[in-house]
Amino acid sequence: MFLAGLLLMIPGISHGQYTGPGSTGKVYTVKEIKEKAAKLDKSDETVTLKGSIVKQYNSDTYLFRDSTGEIKVEIKKKDLPATPFNDKTELLITGEVDFDLLEGTEVEADKVELVKK
Repeated sequence: MFLAGLLLMIPGISHGQYTGPGSTGKVYTVKEIKEKAAKLDKSDETVTLKGSIVKQYNSDTYLFRDSTGEIKVEIKKKDLPATPFNDKTELLITGEVDFDLLEGTEVEADKVELVKK
């Protein structure tokens, strides 16, 4: 039991997610993110989207779609799932909103997960 407790204290071993004050646990829609983009960018709030990647523009820029619309997402190769996926695969993308008046809104992903069915 003691050893298990020590292992949980080692950085990188625990995979829990913060759920305390300030955490919403909310899954945003593309429409909500676009409507609140400036505020979300300014607050550096972490957002989660649920949907599919439907197009790849370059090595780290993709088009993400849910039932409410489309948005560009920037995903580093190291943050992609190890399991291959396609435009029919449902994903959870967690990251921060980057709002630019001239270039539009995108999400800079920190984590991409396959949705388990």
